[in-house]
Amino acid sequence: MVKNKRSFFAVILAFVMIIALTACGSSSKTESDGTNDQTVSVQSETENDSEITSESEKTATEPQDGSKELDSSDINTEDINKILVVYFSWSGHLDSMAHWVADETGGDLYRVTAADPYPEDYNSTADRAKQEQDDGVRPEIVVDITPEQMSEYDTIFFGFPVWWYDLPMPMWTFLENYDFSDKTIIPFFSHEGSSNGANALPTVEKLAAGATVRSDDALSIRGGNVDGSENDVRAWVQGLNY
Repeated sequence: MVKNKRSFFAVILAFVMIIALTACGSSSKTESDGTNDQTVSVQSETENDSEITSESEKTATEPQDGSKELDSSDINTEDINKILVVYFSWSGHLDSMAHWVADETGGDLYRVTAADPYPEDYNSTADRAKQEQDDGVRPEIVVDITPEQMSEYDTIFFGFPVWWYDLPMPMWTFLENYDFSDKTIIPFFSHEGSSNGANALPTVEKLAAGATVRSDDALSIRGGNVDGSENDVRAWVQGLNY
């Protein structure tokens, strides 16, 4: 009888141990699955961060307004206003003014000179200039602009000194040698008393047939004041709509 009871209890104990081991195995599996979930979650967040970073970098390289950057093939060159700054100078006043204008506009700079240079002496130059004007002489000039090159310009800043109340005769030659149709000419000049340009501006309008000459916007500076006029010249250019 006692032996039978011991056998019964042994069976019961074995059964309880089996149940206990089964429960432990189940718990261990659950904890392991939980660790895997955390690992997947971290990897997923890392992948998402990588995507965000990639998208951020992509956005940073693109224009914010949704447009694309233009390369040279996208630019319509017909819309570019090509600028020429051309001038005649004897004393050097117009040389300074023209360089300031060219610097502000970014235009191409050309100087017109007489093939037969004027004397260095003021009185001798004044006498020759007066004789040329009275005789209607068109002095031969030197300037490195071909008619084909001139056709490429849209706006021309035109500089000269007022000589004997008019345009120096070398600039008559220049204006008569080129076609200014559909171009805009903006005069600037130095003077020694004819602050309104006297006859010079009407002469430019007459000789530059077909051009729009902006005489009302012309810049006039007394010759003796040119050296200190850089700020005035630059401000004049900046105030123009061209």
